[in-house]
Amino acid sequence: MKNKRILYTLAAAALVFFVIVTVQARADVYMKQKVHTDELKMMGQTQPAKDEISVIWLGENLARMDQGAATSSILLGDKKILYMLDHNKKTYAEMPLDFDKMFDEAAAAGAGDDQETAEAKKKMPGFMKGLMKGMMGGMSAKVTETGETKKIGSWNCRKYIIEMDMGMGKSVAEAWATEDLKINYSLYFTSANAMLASQPGFDKIVKEMQKVKGVIVYQTAKVKVMGSEVTSTTELLECSEKSAPAGNYDIPAGYKKVKGFGK
Repeated sequence: MKNKRILYTLAAAALVFFVIVTVQARADVYMKQKVHTDELKMMGQTQPAKDEISVIWLGENLARMDQGAATSSILLGDKKILYMLDHNKKTYAEMPLDFDKMFDEAAAAGAGDDQETAEAKKKMPGFMKGLMKGMMGGMSAKVTETGETKKIGSWNCRKYIIEMDMGMGKSVAEAWATEDLKINYSLYFTSANAMLASQPGFDKIVKEMQKVKGVIVYQTAKVKVMGSEVTSTTELLECSEKSAPAGNYDIPAGYKKVKGFGK
């Protein structure tokens, strides 16, 4: 269960970063992807290889990712909140995208702990804020345009190597991007600014990622985190502009709020 929460947290983080490095359009952007993830061994447990279809909606200061039929992430950029939904249990967890608020809430959660544990939690936010801000400051990205081109489906694509240092792990991706799609592009992403503009290191990452021209239609990524390595491939199946369904960025009626995803 702990591995499930770790993997889902990484997926949620991916959604946040996806908004930073892709497109921001006047109308909502609909994207459908096929994602394959190899077997992952972490903390003595094994997550089997899996294939799933992910659907992503991007709006103004809003984003939603549906991973299969079981889980979804909803991002409210203006409120700096990420919701993680478990459709099987009809529950959702709320993650503030503000380090100060995140760790203050963690300290407040010690109401039922013994005195020693509660006191330790009160001291933790200051330490963790400094640690996480240091990690954010150390985040970096490097994009290399290779000059290689090829056609993937009906799209003319160009190859890039994307190297990311995320503080807690590193990734290297081979990405093929196209400018053939008929959508509105923006070089600066207002939703990402609303979320992370106050975090150190954000501006330099965005500037580097702007070197990827267009939308990534096929990517192979190797991620190393917590002593483990996992490889994934992502293939774009559809991309278009259209109106999102009513309530697309809302918590469904009847869902119960929980303190942590997977509980």
